[in-house]
Amino acid sequence: MPGEATGPTGQKLTVSETKNINPAGLKVTVTGTGYDVTKGIYLAVCRVPATPGEQPSPCLGGSDFTGGSGSTHWISNNPPAYGQGLVKKFTVGADGKGSFTLELTVKAKDSGADCTQVRCAVVTRADHTHISDREQDVIVPVTFSSGNGGEPTPEVPAGTVRHQAVRTLTPAVGAAQHMAADPAAGRLYVASDDGSRRQLTTYDTKTGWITGTPVELPAPVSALALDAPARSLHLALGDRIATYDTRTGTLADNKAKLSGHVHLLAAHPAGGTVYAAVQPARSVTVLATGRNPSTVWRQIGKPAVHPFPVAGLAVDTAARRAYTTYVGPNTSTTLSFHNVLTAIDGRTGRTVGTPLSLGTTALGSMGVTVDPVSRTGYVANLAAGTVFAVDLRANRVTGTLQAGSNPKALAYDGGSGTLYAASTTAPVVTAVDPAGKREKEELTAGDRPSGLALDPGTQSVFVVAEGKVTQLQRRVSPTQTAAPKAVTAVAGKQAVFTASATGTPAPTTGWEVSSDGSAWLPVAGASGPRLAFTAAKAHHGNRYRAVFSNSVGSLRSAPAVLKVTAAPKPPPGGPEPQSVGGTGGTTPDSTGGSSGTGGTTTGGTDATGGTVGGSSYGTEGSSSNGSGTGGGDGGGGGSLASTGTSTLGLTAIAAALAATGTVTTLYALRRRRTL
Repeated sequence: MPGEATGPTGQKLTVSETKNINPAGLKVTVTGTGYDVTKGIYLAVCRVPATPGEQPSPCLGGSDFTGGSGSTHWISNNPPAYGQGLVKKFTVGADGKGSFTLELTVKAKDSGADCTQVRCAVVTRADHTHISDREQDVIVPVTFSSGNGGEPTPEVPAGTVRHQAVRTLTPAVGAAQHMAADPAAGRLYVASDDGSRRQLTTYDTKTGWITGTPVELPAPVSALALDAPARSLHLALGDRIATYDTRTGTLADNKAKLSGHVHLLAAHPAGGTVYAAVQPARSVTVLATGRNPSTVWRQIGKPAVHPFPVAGLAVDTAARRAYTTYVGPNTSTTLSFHNVLTAIDGRTGRTVGTPLSLGTTALGSMGVTVDPVSRTGYVANLAAGTVFAVDLRANRVTGTLQAGSNPKALAYDGGSGTLYAASTTAPVVTAVDPAGKREKEELTAGDRPSGLALDPGTQSVFVVAEGKVTQLQRRVSPTQTAAPKAVTAVAGKQAVFTASATGTPAPTTGWEVSSDGSAWLPVAGASGPRLAFTAAKAHHGNRYRAVFSNSVGSLRSAPAVLKVTAAPKPPPGGPEPQSVGGTGGTTPDSTGGSSGTGGTTTGGTDATGGTVGGSSYGTEGSSSNGSGTGGGDGGGGGSLASTGTSTLGLTAIAAALAATGTVTTLYALRRRRTL
């Protein structure tokens, strides 16, 4: 997809391709018009400036005046003496303005810049003779595909799930401490601290770019809680709570003053309440926050005091309750502990029901999260490396899940049914399937991850570890939805195969061909769900299969056989018959469907002088859950001539297929003597 941009003085920069560029490199054509010919410029691939007025830098190719890297050009009509022979010249138009058209190699990274970590663009900027001149800055952003050099990824079972790190977010000030995600707005809020300065930074969850200006904070942040409908992000600042208005970007301090240090926060958006765990009071205070950031807060009831410090806090939005965990020594014996889950009513601020005992292991009730749909609570048993599953309606433990080593922070994604558990002693987050009661995957995300946040919209889990935030995306390998079906085609007319699959990210489709069903080679240049080419006698009996591929892995369809029939000869003195190519239908995996048909070959005059009516169209295959295919074309170009031999060599066939405008295969195709 091409892109263009207009510069400060009316310059126009156009790039022939800007989206999903192969990371290994792509040669693009760049055209510039309207430039001041008295000023030299560089044309390059550079980092997009983070702030207005900043120079686009660093750039691919580094400081390359010669253009030898292919990723930069120096363009000037009046270079210094040493630049003679190194520069490209502007073409001067009737208006005195300069223009150029050049090829530029755009790739994801080299020793000069790494566009996998920063946003990059094809840019022009002032050359080194007037380096501070920002009027020459014209910026056309580019993006890169996941890229596998055009080759399919390794085969995996259909629907294989893997999490892949897509980016790491590093705050400009200090280390990331806490975060909160707003999936509806596509925003991630990160609080960071360097010991003397504290900032709140907002990121776009799709791109990882900073949005707005980071906000300076008056005190260290110990917890965050988001009330998205009220556009309020609550921040625990020591013994008080502040609120950040996510719409205006303003901070209101001292929304509530507590009796001690606030170390945990949880918000109930629909209920307009915030729960604050306070030390050393060992209590949880419920606060009514209202529907917008300007509301005056009020305390609901008295603080709910616990026997021991609160270790975990989560909200059950379905019941308008908060659940807390605590752990303390058993007074009856020195070898056991109390591990307890307690409910707090958001309407009264009081504890309700009977506290649930979770066994007597050390540190057996730490982090907690809630699935409000199934009313299931999950409690981390740090010492045992497990997570308790709790039926909150019945107030009873229903199972124990293995969850890596020493889990504490938890997060549950209801969309995928995945529980994430962060280890306190290893650089991993474990993805757990609660329904199957099994560990699904260990995700690497930095040493001793301390916080988790989810964005179902981008299928992402964000992890705080080592002072940074790592974004991991849940991705799924291709699952076939329609397989290619056998095709019968007339020689010289089109043969069409179709296939489709789903996956995350959406898979690409390539094609492979075999003459015997055992040795397979790619069909060069074939991409997309539809494979169409002019059938030849030499193709008879070939098998074709689709290869669906994404960043998780690849899946190959079952092969479909091509049958090529000879075009009938016209009767002596009669008109040329009208022959039509065939098309293959699609075969849905489970629901069935109708196949396409071969074209008809009718028309002309028979020996008795009667005419035979002719049809010039093949029929389409159809599928109840797949995609149909186009019918055979009235004409499909030339066909391969008969050679009188049973096998055509690679060179001859490749040349013949190329000459007819069809897709070229990369191996010798066999043809049967039966034709």
